[in-house]
Amino acid sequence: MGFQKIKSDSLTDKFIEQIEGMILSGELATGEKLPSSRSLCEMMGISRPVVSAGIGKLESMGFVEVKPRQGTFVSDYRRKGSVETLDAIMRYNGCLMRREEVESLFQVRWALDELAVRLVIERAKDAEITSLRTYLEQALEAATAEEEAQAVFLFYHELTVISQNMIMPLVYHSFKSASEFLWERYIGLTHVGQLAEDVRGVMDALEARDEGSALEAVRSNWRKGMELLDEIAQ
Repeated sequence: MGFQKIKSDSLTDKFIEQIEGMILSGELATGEKLPSSRSLCEMMGISRPVVSAGIGKLESMGFVEVKPRQGTFVSDYRRKGSVETLDAIMRYNGCLMRREEVESLFQVRWALDELAVRLVIERAKDAEITSLRTYLEQALEAATAEEEAQAVFLFYHELTVISQNMIMPLVYHSFKSASEFLWERYIGLTHVGQLAEDVRGVMDALEARDEGSALEAVRSNWRKGMELLDEIAQ
């Protein structure tokens, strides 16, 4: 692959995309030192501010580490990355995720959903719980997998908002693109309307303030996803 000259209106984004690709493909190995900023400018036909901005972004995503007076080195993004790093991996894989990545996301989302359900039943007002039906109705009326996935995301995100946990909505929103993508895959493997019907069970239990039934509905929904894990991850 090598370092190629960049021609684009968004040079920083293209620089980041190229370095990401070289790291994810293994062309740049963990611990490997990148060429100096001056060398990168010459090889790629870009300015030093573009390189500086790109390296800063790559470092924030866990792809590289800048060591003072030593240079820039490729990091182990599994140890230093963020959800933003997951988005970069998905872009590199053509918006696909490997099986272990899908399974890991399922596990995290499952835990968040269960916590949100417990907190909502404990803390939320009846009117706040009833407001969730707006998103459920949007999902039930969706004509496409994309529309249904977006409405279901809004349902679960609002669930975290009314849980009164200040951090959970922020964490949950960071999974937006990955969650919607996986839900679209699930709908494609079942049918439009299936995901919304799954959510209906959670909604009914929340309105009844039946924690046991709400948790079982969440677990049932994620078990359905796990049963299709290999196909979703293809």
